[in-house]
Amino acid sequence: MKILLIDDHPIFRSGLELLLKELEPAVVVFHAGTCAEGIALARGKPLNLVFLDLNLPDGHGLECLRALKVARPSLPVVVVSGEEMNRGFIEEALELKAMGFVPKSENAEMIVAALRAALAGGVFLPSSLLGRTSALDRSPGRVRNPSLPSPVCMDLGVTKRQADVLRLLVQGLPNKSIATRLGISVPVVKKHVSDLLAHFQVMSRTHLVAHIAERGILFGPPELSDPKDEVMPGEE
Repeated sequence: MKILLIDDHPIFRSGLELLLKELEPAVVVFHAGTCAEGIALARGKPLNLVFLDLNLPDGHGLECLRALKVARPSLPVVVVSGEEMNRGFIEEALELKAMGFVPKSENAEMIVAALRAALAGGVFLPSSLLGRTSALDRSPGRVRNPSLPSPVCMDLGVTKRQADVLRLLVQGLPNKSIATRLGISVPVVKKHVSDLLAHFQVMSRTHLVAHIAERGILFGPPELSDPKDEVMPGEE
């Protein structure tokens, strides 16, 4: 697995790399200290996942997340922040298709749980957003790969194709990228997303991601995303 860390604190990046390698010894980690450097690396390297700090010298708040998702819309991005963020801010990050949110202010156990979830294709969100239960109180999700036969479909009560769409939606891929990855049309993706919202009784993609986080569902490690195969943003 290839991971990019974008954070302007070298010591934090080094500590995060050590934690990641404890969880996944074969991981390859790239470092960037600014938003511009991170986007340049993302544009030039195949990656599975990005951990992005929100307080960078050249990209405050959600600016860098927005720019990164424009440059590499198919690349899963987990937001990391040293500040306590309110519910609205975290929901805005999810609307920009972040794959989870890790507060640096959490204790080491919580940060490890967040990293473990991201590496296994799950979504970690602060308990303040999930509302009913804390992240560590949730039952651990089962690692599934929706490219395999039916277990994940039966667990969630969805079809095989809906599970495929849900896995990529949770990773933050836009409809156009999901369609290309699965070899189907954008209108078909939209129909699956609409059916998923109805099935889980939620109003939006953001609420669907939060629901998956609360259930602790893990879909398996994010696939390697090659910039040469990137689908640029467009009308969906």
